Amino acid sequence: MSSQFVDFNADGHLDFIAATYEGTVFLVAGSKDGWGQPQHLEDAKGRNIVISLYYDMEDNEYKNANRSPKGQKDSGDHCVSATVFDWDDDGDPDLLLGAYDGALYRQMNEGKPGAPAYTGINIPVEAGGKPFEMRGGLTAARLVDWNGDGLQDLVCGGFKGGVSVLVNKGQRDKPRFGAPKTLIAKAKRNGAPSEGLYVDPVDYDGDGDLDLLVGGIAQVPSEQTPLSDEEAANLDQWMNKLEKLEAQSIALYENLEKALANFSKKEKRAALKEFQSGKAMQMLEDSIARLYTKIGKLESAPARESGIWLYRRR
Repeated sequence: MSSQFVDFNADGHLDFIAATYEGTVFLVAGSKDGWGQPQHLEDAKGRNIVISLYYDMEDNEYKNANRSPKGQKDSGDHCVSATVFDWDDDGDPDLLLGAYDGALYRQMNEGKPGAPAYTGINIPVEAGGKPFEMRGGLTAARLVDWNGDGLQDLVCGGFKGGVSVLVNKGQRDKPRFGAPKTLIAKAKRNGAPSEGLYVDPVDYDGDGDLDLLVGGIAQVPSEQTPLSDEEAANLDQWMNKLEKLEAQSIALYENLEKALANFSKKEKRAALKEFQSGKAMQMLEDSIARLYTKIGKLESAPARESGIWLYRRR
């Protein structure tokens, strides 16, 4: 996910770096003869670079590596994106690792160009003085000087929709990112991308400012036959009831999130699992599911279509 072309090994040829859903990072080296085979990117100890949770293809199971800084709880996070960023401006490629749950980490390179030596320790990236977390998860970061001050900012998309920018308020060798600012709000209308957003800033129209190319999934209305008066009344009643039940569900999840604010991610996952399997939540989810079934018989569900959208900067 969130692949990047970059001269990783400083040989004058573009290489290709990407994280995969198994939780590891791959490098495909480029040369004058073309592309090599994908290789796991490793740290200075010869271990695959991960955040914490990863899938062991040989043993066919998930494992936990715990690469958190000493004295900190294991994050339990699963890497889904990787971006090369010379964090400390020392000339070698450090890494930004995006997590399934929405967090973002940096892993420092203590080697030199062409001979990386990654520490194997993942440090949370902060935004606005606290660890950054992309709402909805699947953080995919892009580096760009968004405000033209000479510093690299971060533009991030995520699975649940929306695009944010983290403006760099620090120095070239000491980045300090401000709180996330919304560039594109999650779409509420049909035909616009509403989930799975991956973004690339580019001056698409050549007017000197950065536009956004956004890949994602949109809900597109489907054609349907007209409803009878009775069907329309039933549909309206069910939609109103569904809206109330979904609002109730969202409120319960938000209250749980607040209650677990100071818990570790492992503890949060365990509490969430217990919460979702509880009788009250099961009854609520069953009621919502039954309403969706009823509504689906009267209202054609919108089709899900993937694509790339252009957002021009004004």
